[in-house]
Amino acid sequence: MTTPQRLQTVRRVQMAMAVAYGGLGAWCLLHPASVIALGFTPPYVALAANNPTTDLFARCFGAQAMTCGLVLGTSQMTAFSFTAFGLAMVPYLAWNFWFSGVGPKAGMVSGLMVVDFFGNLGFLGGSLWCARVLREVEEDEDGKRK
Repeated sequence: MTTPQRLQTVRRVQMAMAVAYGGLGAWCLLHPASVIALGFTPPYVALAANNPTTDLFARCFGAQAMTCGLVLGTSQMTAFSFTAFGLAMVPYLAWNFWFSGVGPKAGMVSGLMVVDFFGNLGFLGGSLWCARVLREVEEDEDGKRK
């Protein structure tokens, strides 16, 4: 693959992550009740139903995710920024694990949250892959300059 093709692939991965973040954030912002109903088990959905605080928190989370998607989609990402973004996914993976499997609130989230887990893995893997490609391109350019 040529350098321009590699850079275009990195940009496509970046845009896919931006669209995913922005789209899912918009869903949380515009229809938090459906996100809560799908994301949590029935006992917790019953606690959250018609709760203005839960609704507000879901909408705030959605607004932050939309902002993240906007920044991700409009930024000129570097190897360092992709690495930082990828590593920022680790706490989300820990959250998925803690609330889905082993923590004191195991069983709080529904089985559909496995999709969130794999999405976070995708963000981590995609970010680290993009960082690696950008580092390789940078090294190739440095080698040509010498």
